[in-house]
Amino acid sequence: MQEDNTAKRNELTLAICVYNCAPYIEETLHCISLQTFQDFDLLIVNDCSTDKSVEVVKRFFLEYPRQYELVNFEVNRGLSAGRRYVEEHVSTRYILFVDADDCPHPTLVEKLYGKITSDTELMAVGCHLEYMDNEGQKMQGGIYLGETTKEGFYEKAAKEKLIFMQPTAIYERELALRVGGHNVTGFPEGKPRYQDLCEDLDLWTRMSDLYVEGKAIVVVPEQLCRYRKHESAMSSNSLGMLLRMRHIKTNLKLRRRGEPELSFIDFRAQMAEGEYSKLEKEARAADSLRRAYYLLRSRHWVTGAKSLLTSICSNPGYIADKIKHNLLKHK
Repeated sequence: MQEDNTAKRNELTLAICVYNCAPYIEETLHCISLQTFQDFDLLIVNDCSTDKSVEVVKRFFLEYPRQYELVNFEVNRGLSAGRRYVEEHVSTRYILFVDADDCPHPTLVEKLYGKITSDTELMAVGCHLEYMDNEGQKMQGGIYLGETTKEGFYEKAAKEKLIFMQPTAIYERELALRVGGHNVTGFPEGKPRYQDLCEDLDLWTRMSDLYVEGKAIVVVPEQLCRYRKHESAMSSNSLGMLLRMRHIKTNLKLRRRGEPELSFIDFRAQMAEGEYSKLEKEARAADSLRRAYYLLRSRHWVTGAKSLLTSICSNPGYIADKIKHNLLKHK
């Protein structure tokens, strides 16, 4: 009998999109090297970093050798473009993105891969995330979004709800591309890059259209990754994110009615000023609450309280909504 020397082909690509993450990428790669499941292709997309991110990556794999592919963009293209490149570049059945500054627990890949391959109806599987600060120290709270059962997902998808789930998730590449993948067209040039806001929400919601075929998105209700919350997030583009969420919801309804989707440019052009003003108030509430969190955490009691009051005045229901969706959940 002739021995089969054909190398086993992996079904999973673990991808990391890197942009100026030199202070963190080595720790992330170390977490990847400690994964209990290693049967995956590793792809690193360098989005034209201007720091020493690439040098750190190369030095790491000289010390801890393993298969990996490094792709370097000649110009900075943004997160969605990086993820879309991965979707079109690889040939594996599944993709799992890990942020370049996050720290997966050792069983992350094993549990997500095991879950999605255990049921042919599953097209994406996420997990809960726990917060850490810039220095990698544990913070209170985490991200606990997503349905834990197929039945819960089917109900939400049938009601045309947005599908919120963490970006640290494994999903079927071909199904993602079938519904458009990470969207990079129809956005204005320059910054802010609206395509990089709520990009995963857009993908999960598009994939939710496939619920009619019995496909589902679920979350493993375990903290399987540490998510780094940067204090620079105080200046995040809350208004842009709200606009994107409204854009995603609008297109969801259009698709379900069999009508053409709107590009973001057309969507924004058609938005009434009153609706835009309402979103501005919601954005002020979000920014103020985020600022209050960091100020109070740093024991700046007076300025923190003022920011909290500003958030409540801008949108009284915002804090309650955050708690309802477990974004401020403490463990």
